[in-house]
Order: sequence, then structure tokens, then C-alpha cells
Amino acid sequence: MEVRRISPTVAWLAILAVVAVATTFAAAVVDPITLRSNGRIVVLVLAVLGIVLATGQTGLVSLGHGAFVGTGAFAMAVLADDVDVPILLAIPLAGGIAAVFGGLVGLPALRLRGIQLALVTLGVAVVFPVIARQYPKLTGGVTGRTVDATVEPPGWMPAPFDEPGSFRFLVCVAVCLVGFWLTYNLMTSRVGRAMRAIRDNDIAAAAYGVDRTTTKVGAFAFSAGLAGVAGALQVMLFPFASHDQFTVFLSLRIYAAAVVGGVASIFGAVVGVAALVVVPAVNEALDLLESETAVFGLALVVLTFVAPGGLVELGARLWRRLRREPPAGTVSSPGDGSESERPERVLRPTASARRLRGDR
Repeated sequence: MEVRRISPTVAWLAILAVVAVATTFAAAVVDPITLRSNGRIVVLVLAVLGIVLATGQTGLVSLGHGAFVGTGAFAMAVLADDVDVPILLAIPLAGGIAAVFGGLVGLPALRLRGIQLALVTLGVAVVFPVIARQYPKLTGGVTGRTVDATVEPPGWMPAPFDEPGSFRFLVCVAVCLVGFWLTYNLMTSRVGRAMRAIRDNDIAAAAYGVDRTTTKVGAFAFSAGLAGVAGALQVMLFPFASHDQFTVFLSLRIYAAAVVGGVASIFGAVVGVAALVVVPAVNEALDLLESETAVFGLALVVLTFVAPGGLVELGARLWRRLRREPPAGTVSSPGDGSESERPERVLRPTASARRLRGDR
């Protein structure tokens, strides 16, 4: 039976409707303080989405996205307090600053790849908190800095989003949806095909006219921009930024979430962040291990052997097995409904084989 493909427009409208209903329900049921805390989980999806774009689509392994999250957070604090930029305008500007930083870090990707590039980005993640402490006017130094600027819901905002906490959560969800929509359009465009060509074989891609410099640096910059927006949203939810929030552990956590969810799919970002929440909750309920990090690391090791492509690939594999149809060419016997054996395939010689044999 032929399966009809759902058009992207219908799929995005369905996703938008589901997210709108879920967001409204959460804002109506959950108290604003808890909603703001859960908003941190939502914004982390953008940072993981950046890993999906850089690593899964372009083949650029990055272990330093925590530094880009920190860049966006500190840029948000400077823009909102020191420059008096409105919060909603400072969010994309902070993402742009992080994208510029990511483009500079992505320059080594022109000559490095694989483990060498991973070590460079890991070094950036290690040195970022140290550098942040050296500029107290921008980052607050050792103690960090608070952000006095806030965003309040407009007067026409209906309930339950007329509360500041609920409104900020709504802004986070809306920005995440825009980030997913932009990433999806980028991945399905000519630029996205160029990224995947470089991921598979950059030399062959260059032979076919793909600009490796622009594609690699652009992909890394866009990926860092998504992480920077995540940092800016985090400061909007909780108006405080400190260097110890953006350590190398955050970078490794973001990368691990992308691997668990599925680094080759944009929906792997959502599944990976959900795993960051579900796995510690299951560990606490069953009282398996004292350390939540150890449980997540153990789950990562097991998943690497069971499903190297992540939970999204595992789910797709199980779905294909559940809805597998009888192979084509199987004929049912009349009367009892049993299936006869598949008819033998006839091998026909190709034109080249006929010429070699002397046939015409």
C-alpha cells in the first residue's frame, strides 16, 4: 500500500497547534515559578539543535557550545543593561554576537576535522570561564552579574500569559519554534545539501563546486548563534549570568544530549533534552545510583551499542518493523489464504554484458 507523504506546511501547522495547546495548558496548570524553571529546559533545546546542525549535517564535531551559550548570555546582559536595548530585541542581537564568535572559532574547521577540531572546540570551552573572569565590567568577574532589565507582558496579553513568568515561558517557546523553522528550511535548502555533501566527502563536494569555506564557517556560525540565543533566553528567564554556569561540563552535556537524541535529526534535539530530564527522574524514582550524571553516562554507553544513531533512529527502526508489509511478489493461495513462496527472479543480461558476449 502506498503511503502518502505529509507536506511540510501541514506538518509545521500541526506542530504549531500541538505546541500552542501544550504551552497554554502548562501555563494554566503550572505555577509561574516552576514554569520559569522548566523554561531552562526548553531553551537548552536550541543549543542542542546547534550541535545537530554543525555535527549531524556538516560533520563538524563541536565540544564547545557551552562557550557560545555563555557568549549569548553575557551579550544579553550587556545589551539590556549597559546599552538599554529592549529585551526582545536584545535576544536576536545576542545570538548574532555569538554567531560572530562561532564563525571565528569555526575558521580552524577549514584545515582541521574530526578529533582535531573537537579538541580545539573543547579548548575553547575550557578557557571560556577563565577569560570571562578577567573582564568584570562585562561579565561581573568572579561573582557574576545581575540583569536589572526585565520584560513584562503587554496589556493585551490574555490569560494565562498575563503573568511575567508565563509570558517569558511563552517567549521561549516561540523563539524555539522560530529556531526550528529556520533550521529546517536551512537543512532542506541548497545550502543544507552542500553541508551534507561536505559531511560525506568535502573533497568531492569541492569538485562539484561547493564552497567549503563559506559552508563550513557559515554552518558553525549559525550553530553558535542558536546556542547564543539559548543563553540570552536563559538570562531573560533568570536575570543573572556567571562564568561558572558555562563550564566545560555544559558543553559536554549539550553534545551528549544531541548524541542520545539523534545527531542526524532536528527532532533529536527535543528527544535528547527530554532524556536529560527523564533519565535523572527515573534514577531518583528507582534509587539506582547516587549520581545523576553517572546514570546518564551509563545510558549513553548502552545507547551507543544499541542505537548509534540515537533514540530517533531507534524509534524509526522499531516503527518500520511494526508496520512492515508482506514483500512484493508474494501470492496468496486460493481458498485457505496461505502465502505461497516468492516467485524466482529472472536475471536479464545488461546491454554491456550482451556486447561482451557478441549479441546485438
